[in-house]
Amino acid sequence: MSSNYETEQKTLKEPLVQLKADIEMQNDKTANVSEFVEKVRRYTEIKKLTPAIVNEFIDYIMVSKKQVIDGKTVYPIDIYYNGIGIINAPSAEEYEEMFQERLKQKHSDKEKTA
Repeated sequence: MSSNYETEQKTLKEPLVQLKADIEMQNDKTANVSEFVEKVRRYTEIKKLTPAIVNEFIDYIMVSKKQVIDGKTVYPIDIYYNGIGIINAPSAEEYEEMFQERLKQKHSDKEKTA
């Protein structure tokens, strides 16, 4: 009976260690995002992009190999921000789609309350 208990305790402890590590990693990410937001608040109206501002926000920029898209030569870049990494912003088409969905949602919300 004691060996069953010890085996069960051992099997319960292994996932617990992983869960604690995951929680710690999430807490670190939250702290990094909070720090980034505080930086953004300090620079709400940037009139001129200075090297100091760039250094404060950007960790590094990765430029990929050139590509030819629709007859135009482009160099895809990834910007890695300090504390949060890369931010994948939606494309113009995705923004338009989200905007249209939001308009439909507002319209349906008005119909429900009327």
